[in-house]
Amino acid sequence: MTIEQIKEKTLYGDYTLLGQVMGINAPAAKMRFFRGDEIAKNALLKIIANREALIKEFQKKIKTGSID
Repeated sequence: MTIEQIKEKTLYGDYTLLGQVMGINAPAAKMRFFRGDEIAKNALLKIIANREALIKEFQKKIKTGSID
């Protein structure tokens, strides 16, 4: 996935979480991502994938009425 494709999927807070994961501030994490840092790219991909999975999981639970 290219930087532009990843950028389209990012939401508010993703770079903040990326910064926390990398142990740096959010603007520095964002710049590392845009510079093509592989660690930043892989971490952001995981953040996006986990967010999307969490949303799907809870939407399914809401529809079936089985929220724990």
